[in-house]
Amino acid sequence: MSTSTIETTLVEAGLRAEIRLLGQLLGETLRAHEGLALYELEESIRLRTKALRQEYVPAEEAAFVHELDRIPVDDAARLIRAFATYFQLVNLAELERQARSVLERGDESTDLDESVARCIEYGVPAESVAAVLERLEVRPVLTAHPTEAVRRSILDHQDRIGQELVRLRAPLSARERDRVRQRIATQVDVLWHTDELRSFRPRVLDEVGNALFYLERTFFDTIPEVQQQLADALTRWYPDIRPPDGIIRVGSWVGSDQDGNPNADAAMLTQTLHLQRRSLLTLYRERVRALARDLSQSSGLAGVSPQLSDSIRRDEAELAEYAGTLNPGTVDEPYRRKLSFIWRRLGATLDDDATAYRTGAQLAADLDLLDASLRGHQETAVADGELLRLRRQVQAFGFIGAHLDVRQHRAVVQAAAVEVLERLGGGLGQRAAATVSPPPISLVASRWSADTGNLLATLNAMAEAQRVAPGSAQTFIVSMTETADDILATLFLAGLAGLHDLRPDPPRSDVGIVPLFERLDALERAPATMTALLDDPVYRRQLDARGGIQEVMLGYSDSNKEVGYLCAAWALDRAHESIAEVVAGHGRTLRIFHGRGGTVGRGGGPTHEAILAQPAGAQDPKIKITEQGEVIHRKYARPETARHNLALVLGAVFEHALMPAEARRPSPLWRQAMDVMAYESRSRYRALVYEDRGFQAYFEQATPIEEIAQLNTGSRPVSRGGTLAVEDLRAIPWVFAWMQNRHLLPAWYGVGAAFQHFTQRPGGLDCLRDMYRNWLFFRSLVDNLQMVLVKADMRIARQYATLVADERERDRVFATIDAEFQRTRDAVLEITEQRSILERQPSLLASLHLRDPYLDPMSYFQVRLLRELRRLPGDDPRRPTHLQAVLRTINGIAAGLQNTG
Repeated sequence: MSTSTIETTLVEAGLRAEIRLLGQLLGETLRAHEGLALYELEESIRLRTKALRQEYVPAEEAAFVHELDRIPVDDAARLIRAFATYFQLVNLAELERQARSVLERGDESTDLDESVARCIEYGVPAESVAAVLERLEVRPVLTAHPTEAVRRSILDHQDRIGQELVRLRAPLSARERDRVRQRIATQVDVLWHTDELRSFRPRVLDEVGNALFYLERTFFDTIPEVQQQLADALTRWYPDIRPPDGIIRVGSWVGSDQDGNPNADAAMLTQTLHLQRRSLLTLYRERVRALARDLSQSSGLAGVSPQLSDSIRRDEAELAEYAGTLNPGTVDEPYRRKLSFIWRRLGATLDDDATAYRTGAQLAADLDLLDASLRGHQETAVADGELLRLRRQVQAFGFIGAHLDVRQHRAVVQAAAVEVLERLGGGLGQRAAATVSPPPISLVASRWSADTGNLLATLNAMAEAQRVAPGSAQTFIVSMTETADDILATLFLAGLAGLHDLRPDPPRSDVGIVPLFERLDALERAPATMTALLDDPVYRRQLDARGGIQEVMLGYSDSNKEVGYLCAAWALDRAHESIAEVVAGHGRTLRIFHGRGGTVGRGGGPTHEAILAQPAGAQDPKIKITEQGEVIHRKYARPETARHNLALVLGAVFEHALMPAEARRPSPLWRQAMDVMAYESRSRYRALVYEDRGFQAYFEQATPIEEIAQLNTGSRPVSRGGTLAVEDLRAIPWVFAWMQNRHLLPAWYGVGAAFQHFTQRPGGLDCLRDMYRNWLFFRSLVDNLQMVLVKADMRIARQYATLVADERERDRVFATIDAEFQRTRDAVLEITEQRSILERQPSLLASLHLRDPYLDPMSYFQVRLLRELRRLPGDDPRRPTHLQAVLRTINGIAAGLQNTG
């Protein structure tokens, strides 16, 4: 495949050369396996779409589309695969370039160093920095939401190509360079012959395996390295401060998110924890064995502490049989000998033997003995090497791995509470007493209704997990929380499983219960809900047992789907601010959990900017953020990009907690402007999406939503109610469908009307420009909008509109959408004072436009194939072939836009 067209658009020579090489190798594969005719047809299509991008002529587009429609379906499917595979390779090259750019920056200018340096500029005293560090907590949370359209096998092949590209950058002889090129060519060939479509919907266990991939490959080593970056930055700017370990930990919903997923249950929770534990213990054993090879100091030449010597003697007595198998030379090598015993105890932990470590803290204590002995005998450099890395890994992961959050819908919780109370013969009035003094009751699932039985079994599994590995599954999230009673009902049920005992002083609780506010009315009521909850005497005991920490989750996806981008963003910001005030007013600490998706339509966008743009008064430095789908791979597939992203998040949380709050508070005028615009945008959005008589039909016919439901991306169904009605659809397929047809409607619709309406007020435009220049929240909101406006394309969207059967309704609805898009674009240009969208980010704009000549043909093909598929009778033998071709276009467009839902 020719890639000469990109050479003038991407200024970075290394990236340009790598994309050219990958394109050439894909072209060679196409010619070898599909024939010269198909390759030349692909090239001619690309050149035609490029010409249309340079000079749009409607008649020429119509003629071109007509020609594409005449290509046989089998050939069209192969062309679609060619364009989609090209995007996979371009995405890989860009990922490698990001990793390379992080490395090229060097250690002197890390993101964390810049964040700490800014605290010096703000005049933040060391005492304040130390106080924030003691409370600082960052937790990326991996979810199994079905937004990764690319198969794991495809990603593995891409990773192998990426490794060869790294080798190609090193100084090589001509012969070795040819060998590397041939290895890349072989991988491209294998990639071409690997089906990008999953044959079956992934099982929950498959999703667990994918999460373990990132845990083992990336997070295990990256988290200690980011901790070291923070330590180095503090040494430079605040030399008397040392950060505590364990600031960054990983969370996960994979295997434990039960909301709407019947395939995730109590047994899966237990199995997930078991798999994580075995994976982690195996990693520890590998690292301990490597350390034992390195720490060969002899007792006659290096000192050893009495505590370490005593520990070794205890090990020799408790592990006498194993001690007899050790090389006699280790008797005079105390560090190596101690590590050998640690390795043996980890093996016993894997097998659950009597000599096993019972907790991660016991392993940490043994490693600390080695550390103290080395430091006590002038071997600090040795202690600060791989031993320190391992100690940090144990602090971050313990015997847990990723901390699992269980999530369940409020309706399931409330129904279970009613069922249990009825079985107990009591009513709501007796629930408070039963929460403090839980009555004995069967937790066997078969003795209850299906949902209640699974919920009680899950709570019991959480309690058992806490006994095996404290902290492993100690969070229960109540989705769609409406009132404080949803949380109190959960507390009642948790007590039945022994997850808390609120009677003694101090009380005990092994579970944190988290309200998840998602809908607009719930967000607006959130401060009152939290006040009622924190005022409840029984719940106060629960918080006392949890160290006074109340976690609250904000859901970006459903709120955006309900009221549109602008209104949802403002409602979430106000809710965060109000909740923080309520929690602080009750003398408690807030841990905020941002349930952000990968796309702007689900709260996505640059995480660093989003954290800095949080409400000025919400300064508790404890944060959790969901990471999902293609975002996980983009951020964490490479160690370099993983370090960069974790450091950005950590630095932003640190900086936000220490930035002077008063300078960042929005003026009352700005808040009033947002109130007005939020109302206007909500009204405009709901008038189309929920109130327009023709919208549902337009949505179902102008998007591939029905076909997306058949794409095997995840274990959860696409709809809560089993229909394609907007009200029933989950947010992910809703956004995914609008990404595919290039409308991207959920991410911008209603914003243009709101902006335009406000700018017509006296001084309105000046006010919005002032907000953009000086308010991080509004700037982040508008800049995310710019990205969306570039990815959306009304010319391509118009092609999808032709799929709507009712011509009159089609023209009416599309005209409404198109007019609002133009309003939004014009308003953003006015506010940002630019002549074109992303004018100040030319590299990003060039990268996005680079993709158009390859995206457009897939869109044309998708429209044609959808039209043909929908005309075929249900029993027509051609339907499977057409459906497969449509699914390939869905995968290809997702790769091209680098977004699903």
